[in-house]
Amino acid sequence: MEIRNYKPTMRYRPFGSRTDVLVSMLGIGAMRLPLTAEGAIDETRAVELMEAGLERGINYIDTAYIYNDGASEQIVGNTLQRGWRDKVYVATKMPVWELEKPGDQAPLFHTQLERLRVDQIDFYLLHSLNARYWQHALRSDSLAWLDAEKRRGRIRFAGFSFHDDFDVFKTIVDAYDWDFCQIQYNYAQHDIQAGTRGLQYAHSKGLGVAIMEPLFGGFLTGPQMPPGASQLFEENGVNPVAGALRWIWNQPEPAVVLSGMSEKYQVKENLRIVETADVGVLTERERQVLEQVCRYMRENVPIPCSKCGYCLKSCPVGVKIPVVFDLYNKHLLVNRKHTLQPALYRGMLVSEKASACIHCGACKKHCPQSIDIPAWLEKVAAEFEGGDPA
Repeated sequence: MEIRNYKPTMRYRPFGSRTDVLVSMLGIGAMRLPLTAEGAIDETRAVELMEAGLERGINYIDTAYIYNDGASEQIVGNTLQRGWRDKVYVATKMPVWELEKPGDQAPLFHTQLERLRVDQIDFYLLHSLNARYWQHALRSDSLAWLDAEKRRGRIRFAGFSFHDDFDVFKTIVDAYDWDFCQIQYNYAQHDIQAGTRGLQYAHSKGLGVAIMEPLFGGFLTGPQMPPGASQLFEENGVNPVAGALRWIWNQPEPAVVLSGMSEKYQVKENLRIVETADVGVLTERERQVLEQVCRYMRENVPIPCSKCGYCLKSCPVGVKIPVVFDLYNKHLLVNRKHTLQPALYRGMLVSEKASACIHCGACKKHCPQSIDIPAWLEKVAAEFEGGDPA
């Protein structure tokens, strides 16, 4: 299929020294594609959004087996069939927590190939590795499985995404000849999880590094940003999105920054920003403002929730954990002066509220931020429903 509007203006970086690939500095993260009112991916808008980026030279799309119950992979696959397959690298992930023994990978991987409608996955990751999930990977011989699939030609490059501390990260990097990795990284969390040390360590070992959560699920920009942080940006004339992205691209190690764009205007804005970004171009004013905002966030944001939603599927009751955490954060950030957050909380179903938590702890196992979710739910319930946290 001929792509009539293909006019690449993108900038590219080598994806580490172990691949022969140049990846676009901006990539599409397909976890937060536009949704319908019912909560399903709006395929028409999602395809239009992705093509708006691909037409300007974005060549990396990242998805996963679990995103939107598989719909993300399916829609990425449908988009590739519109003439993009030979211009785009597709990355997706194995849900390692589902693996208990050798061979458990096969049905999951087969499903992914079918959803994506491809014979080979360019960049394949073991998903969300931490100390616990790393044991799942070892117990199921996932490293040998990756080698076998690379020999078969169904996986081109092998990597992992990560959510734990630096010591665990270093252990995993040193355990296998990875081609690349994916880490959470932004100016407000530069020393959390793998952090700057992990970024530089992986790069020194030749791994390509993809960056996720550059805006921490939108919390570092727009209406979701705490008022005090927004004020710092406004007073100094710095765009929060541009500052956050340029801060990452100011460093030589990140290859591709994955943005979970859900609207076409976000694609256009990010494309404009990448044209101004490179190593050494971050201004002193931007750097100072980002440092101030980082301090403000750490001093004033109670719950470091990125609203990824990984916790939701494990909750047997149906507590809307990211929603109630967001309401709680915003309520405290405005010093309890507004009635909006309490009103929105009161309008939720009983089963969705924090007080419905049965303290089973299942959610904690899936939280990339290692948040003690049940303990925070007690505080949310005490704030919005009265009483003291246990």
